[in-house]
Amino acid sequence: MNIAFRVDASPEIGLGHLMRCGALSEALTQRGNSCMFLSKITNKKLLNSIKKTNATHQNIPPDVSLKKDLEIVIKLSHETEIDWVITDHYAIDTHYLKTIKKNGFKVLSIDDTAQIHYPSDLVVNQNAGAKQLRFSAETYTKFLLGPEYAILRDNLLMREQKKENTGVKKLLITIGGTDPDNFTLRILRELESIDPNIEITTVLGPYNRFYNTIRRYADKSDQNIVLRSSPKNMVDMYLASDIAISAGGSSCYELAYFGIPHLIIAVAENQLNIARELGKQKISIFLGEKNDIKKGFVKDKVKDLIDDPLLRRHMSQNGRKLVDGNGKQRIVHVMEKIH
Repeated sequence: MNIAFRVDASPEIGLGHLMRCGALSEALTQRGNSCMFLSKITNKKLLNSIKKTNATHQNIPPDVSLKKDLEIVIKLSHETEIDWVITDHYAIDTHYLKTIKKNGFKVLSIDDTAQIHYPSDLVVNQNAGAKQLRFSAETYTKFLLGPEYAILRDNLLMREQKKENTGVKKLLITIGGTDPDNFTLRILRELESIDPNIEITTVLGPYNRFYNTIRRYADKSDQNIVLRSSPKNMVDMYLASDIAISAGGSSCYELAYFGIPHLIIAVAENQLNIARELGKQKISIFLGEKNDIKKGFVKDKVKDLIDDPLLRRHMSQNGRKLVDGNGKQRIVHVMEKIH
């Protein structure tokens, strides 16, 4: 099969859409399929991440209208004899998807919401609580819902190498690819008086513009802070971490896969349902929306988790059960049956 991905990444929308599409393309190419990314991405690191999946990339001009965007996607898909168009983009609406279908292409929509009518052949929503959402779709539309379809990158599928520590020696902070309000620095300040023997690894995404500010703070801090900007091997961070503080995006499922007890801060509205559901399932602790979190609350909750080894073990087991790492293979299998 020939597959086109319509996906973007930017400081405004983050990296999650691109990361999971890249992970799905890995599974597709391993089955002998050909993948092409259609996007407005210009960041060299992100373009290189696409190439590493053995996919090609076609640029869409950044200032085009949605109508022109659609015309470009259809034109390129016809020229390259595409079978499936996979979309992972909040700006794409029902008309966009319906037009792709009318042009003879199969459509897979990766989405975190249920806000439009889906004329798609497949709809994938990998989130906890997805089965409780009310969807509008055609009678032929198939739904793949829940974390059993969580899409993880190949280089992360190594949880068998993780060693379980009885205590907490390393804490991971990962607040997404952008963090425009520099919430990372606020967390570091709150954790200033946490046990100095705990190493705090802070991961900053490629669109984070506060690296130098955080670097200066880390250099002066009495806390043991290790700063990582767009690390090549995120798996190393997960294998070493005992607990984590995370935004409510795709990283939650990566942490669950590794069995890392974590606290979630919702940095966008579309993360609220995910964070609440993972909290209900005792996989994570939902701290709230970033603008509503009072000073000292993060520190108190981190201390509570550090002091409760039974809770950490329970959360770890629940996370590993929820996400087994085989989600993208399940999606590809369904695509092949439809094709």
